[in-house]
Formats: sequence, C-alpha cells, structure tokens
Amino acid sequence: MKKVAVIVSLIFLFASCTVKNEIKKPEKLIEQDVMENILYDLALLQALKGYSPMELQKNSVNPKSYIYQKYKIDSIQFVENNKYYSSNIEEYKLMYDRIIARIEKEKKDVDAKINKDFKKKQQQIADSLKKVSKKKKPTVLARG
Repeated sequence: MKKVAVIVSLIFLFASCTVKNEIKKPEKLIEQDVMENILYDLALLQALKGYSPMELQKNSVNPKSYIYQKYKIDSIQFVENNKYYSSNIEEYKLMYDRIIARIEKEKKDVDAKINKDFKKKQQQIADSLKKVSKKKKPTVLARG
C-alpha cells in the first residue's frame, strides 16, 4: 500500500511540474520592441537613481510616471505586459540580452566621445603652452 501511495504521489508531483500555467495575452498588448524600450528606459532611470538620486529630484522626474507618460501606458498595463513577457523566460532573457548589448554599445560610444574630447582638450593645452614658450624671449642680463 505504501508503494502505491508513493507512486501516486510521484505521478501527481511530475504531472504538476509539467502543467504550464499559461499567462493570457493582455488586452492592451505592448509590442515586444516597445516593451524592450520601456525596460531599457527603466534600466537607465534606475542606474541614474542609483548613481545620482538628487539629479532626478532636482529635475522633478519620477521614473515610473515618466515611463507611463512617454509610452502612454498605465501601471496595470505595464504589470500585465511584463508578466506576460516574463512568462516565456527564454524570450524574456533574449530581450534583456539585447538591452544589455544596447547599453554596452552606448557606453562604448560615450566613452569614445569622452576620450576624444579629453585628448582634444589636452592638445589645446599643449598648443597653448607652446605658444607661450615661443613668445617668451630669453632674457640676457648684462653684468658690468
């Protein structure tokens, strides 16, 4: 009898693991590329909030309100769509991989621009120093 109970328990356990709770498509579905943009913007705002929280306050930016206004969605629509997209973990991971790649590409672009500006500034300083040193004539003191 114990063997039967164990076998039945195992069958229920495996059956419950294989049953997939499918999340229904939301009525107001946000297109996947738009959802990706929303998640990207949220990542940037979260990074800004962590790096310089006063900057958001100074500019009166509430990250959630900003996203809702920019994409003309509400919180319920966002939550339903996020839940829907996250139910397919493989596709959701691909979305985040694309977001991370996008952030890394933009970081490289910004770093390259900063580096270029820094080198330009360094060259201007070097040129200024050369001009100053050329204008100065060596002074000869006559002793008599």
